[in-house]
Amino acid sequence: MRSSPAGAESLPHLVERDAETAVLRAAVEAVTRGQGGVVVVDAGAGMGKTALLRRARAAAVDAGVVVLSARGAELERDFAFGLVRQLFETTLPVDVERRRALFTGAAAAVEPIFDLGEGETGSLFSLFNGLYWLLVSLAESGPLVLVVDDAQWADPSSMRFLGFLARRLDSVAVLLVVATRGGEHDDGGLLDDVLATEDCAHLRLRSLSPAGVARLVRATVSGADDAFYEACHVTTAGNPLFVRELVRVLAESGSASETAAVVTSAGPEAVRGHVEARLRRQPDEVRRIAHAVAVLGDSTALTLVAEQAGVDVATAAAGAERLVRHGFFGAADPPAFAHVVLRDVVHSLVPLAERGAGHDRAARVLAASGAAVAAVASHVLRTVPAERQDRVKVLVAAAAQAWQRGSPQDAGTYLARARQEPPEAELRSEVSRLLGNCEVHRLAIAEADVHLREALALAGTPEQSARCGYSLARFRNACGEIPAALTLLRQVARVLPRDAPAQLGRDLVSELLGVARSDLSAREELVARLAAFRATADRTDPVLAAHLSVEEVFTGGRADDAVALAETALDGNRLTPERSALWSAVNTLLVADRLVEAEQRGQRALRNALERGQLFAVGIVHAYLARISLLRGNLTAAGEHVELGTRAVPRPNVALPALDAARVHLLVERGRLDEARAVLDDGVLADGAMPSASLHTWLLESRMRLHAASGDDEALLTDAMACGTVYARWGVTGLWDVQWRLHAAAAHRRAGRRDQAAVLVAEQLRLARLFGVPRHVAMALRAGADGDLGVLAEAVQLLREGPARLELAEALADLGEARQRGGDRAGARATTKEAAEIAVGCGAEALAARLTAGLTVGGGRPPRIEVTGVAALTPSELRVAELAADALTNRQIAENLFVTEKTVETHLGRAYRKLGVRSRTQLAVRMSHR
Repeated sequence: MRSSPAGAESLPHLVERDAETAVLRAAVEAVTRGQGGVVVVDAGAGMGKTALLRRARAAAVDAGVVVLSARGAELERDFAFGLVRQLFETTLPVDVERRRALFTGAAAAVEPIFDLGEGETGSLFSLFNGLYWLLVSLAESGPLVLVVDDAQWADPSSMRFLGFLARRLDSVAVLLVVATRGGEHDDGGLLDDVLATEDCAHLRLRSLSPAGVARLVRATVSGADDAFYEACHVTTAGNPLFVRELVRVLAESGSASETAAVVTSAGPEAVRGHVEARLRRQPDEVRRIAHAVAVLGDSTALTLVAEQAGVDVATAAAGAERLVRHGFFGAADPPAFAHVVLRDVVHSLVPLAERGAGHDRAARVLAASGAAVAAVASHVLRTVPAERQDRVKVLVAAAAQAWQRGSPQDAGTYLARARQEPPEAELRSEVSRLLGNCEVHRLAIAEADVHLREALALAGTPEQSARCGYSLARFRNACGEIPAALTLLRQVARVLPRDAPAQLGRDLVSELLGVARSDLSAREELVARLAAFRATADRTDPVLAAHLSVEEVFTGGRADDAVALAETALDGNRLTPERSALWSAVNTLLVADRLVEAEQRGQRALRNALERGQLFAVGIVHAYLARISLLRGNLTAAGEHVELGTRAVPRPNVALPALDAARVHLLVERGRLDEARAVLDDGVLADGAMPSASLHTWLLESRMRLHAASGDDEALLTDAMACGTVYARWGVTGLWDVQWRLHAAAAHRRAGRRDQAAVLVAEQLRLARLFGVPRHVAMALRAGADGDLGVLAEAVQLLREGPARLELAEALADLGEARQRGGDRAGARATTKEAAEIAVGCGAEALAARLTAGLTVGGGRPPRIEVTGVAALTPSELRVAELAADALTNRQIAENLFVTEKTVETHLGRAYRKLGVRSRTQLAVRMSHR
């Protein structure tokens, strides 16, 4: 890594900026001690923020700290990660192999940003995580200072990364210094994450005081009176740049009088007007050179400036030198304006109607020179649509590059402009389809719907119709519109040509099976399509294996056989989280009570969704993780997944009914019945509606729980029997994940219909024993125990062998009551105390309170309920402990969980204390025995 020596640039004279300079020096000193930090310099144009940043750079270099610098530019706002590339590229080793050595672990995801990797990048979140770890690797050689100027013009992806980074600088020796013209440019709130960072130093540069203006003016104009200096202050409003330009005005005006009248007579607009007048007095070719740089941007090669201006290189060089002498340019080769205000003035002199033509010429000049496609496209974006197919080609190529670099928002910007050009007829459909897909990725639901429907309407060939119909159907399915998605997929299957790409055909079959599986009324179609697929697919095909695992459970097969098929489907991580076949296999694991493995698969799917930018799938991942947590009895984790999932997805979304189901379950468990009703009244099963899609059955089950808690046994029985009817129509003759018979039996029993309850429980027990899963057997035993100590003890023993902790607590509670009725007060107290401890560990506060209260009946003292061991860990501590037990290093854990190493150390330290272990070996043993 290199940075220029302190003497490489002359430092400007700063007036009334001592306090700000001191803050920056203190921040540099802190980073040399390993303490990261954030400083934001916020100022209007000409207030000296760039000069202040040069002082910060010099202070860092003097302290032996490496400085990485970048500067936003208005024409580069559409370059995905353009600012990030500026920051890192001068620091990365020149040798490609040495560069690649830095891109390991999470940092491997960002190789395509620097044109080192191939294929698509992942989501912005995974890219931010990768960039953070790349920075951590660079900082291992010594502290770093990142200096970003003109952040108001930075590309959105880079600004979001800076916000991501700013929240993580407490554990890495990196100082981030950002300067912005925040008061003049709306950045859409992109700087908010940086500003919200704890201990962020926010420096707002104020206008110079009259004394400060006088100090600045005296350096050039001496002997004037106080009224003159006061007039300078009023005219320039204390802006340092305008003060210097005013001095230039006075010098060039030839006035020998330094009186207040001379200054005031020009009026408040004197400075800007004088700049315009000075430029107009320049020769025509010099003005063209200034205009060319204003269009192309600072530091563009002189040869390209000459081409843009329509002059030869020698003329361009002479003109640039002249503009330096006259104070417009700060450098001649490559030419750059002395200040952005001067560039703005020059640009404003070009009539609005002519600016598009200037950008069109710039695009052609850059394209002919072999410039990056994004650089060419940034100018095309600023032209007037003219049905130019060369422009469409550039925009589509830029969109592909932005997508590949992990910025669907930038890709969508290019495609939206290409759509306006517009493309020729045969390309219009594909541009709209790609645009719709970009909008799906950034969760712009309304826009995605418009453009995906438009793509299908514009499709001119059967293959394109199939491709567009498939994209629209997947979108409809992700929105939870199952019947509409199935109808579209049927249409696609009819029009798909025989010579269509094999992958498209395979994706269509997979999606058809998944959507038909989700539609509770499409059983016959599913069976027929699955039979046809089975006849041609390899038996290890993951989609086939996933669906066969479900069929094994549906039709009353053995759990071990179903799990074997599910594991075949899941082997090799061939199924991605946006594919329904993954969740078919995971659902089989849930029903078979393989909850630990199911949770591991869910966590892996969550990482995959984030890394690949499949944000629509994040909701369904959290929904399954919430369901798994409920089954394991970890109500705290379930609530966390519900909140994360609900925040992550827009409405409509296929995951919302499943997330609502978990939310209602939790509210009922905590006795908040009115809130549970409100959730149901706002969902897909409002007003007593029945489920039409598979995930709706989870919500129906939660409604049953609410009926039971409310004492409405008739409503409970109605819903339970309706669930049985739905399951029968869906093809379920064995068990599945809603145990409707047990809910119906409970309603019958409380209503005094014991014989009817017994029939349902007996059938449930028969199916459970055939299925071979202890939890299901225990639940059926408990439902039919009727206080029988032996039966309840058997149920408790079966549950001790599995992961369903809350189910165990409830069974122990029943056993404690039975022992109390049998006169075994000591045994009852010990059993109930154990149940209460487990309930507390599960986060089941209402159950724990009820059990604890029961222990005090008859004058007994309330026992001390302690939660120890794994049950005492928070969800975050548990996840860190699990990964540490799997032999991952702190850095690997941090990379996996998208947190800092310091956060991992904190969670791991707490886990060690709660588990009573001192080493990772002891931790692994302790976690294996939970």
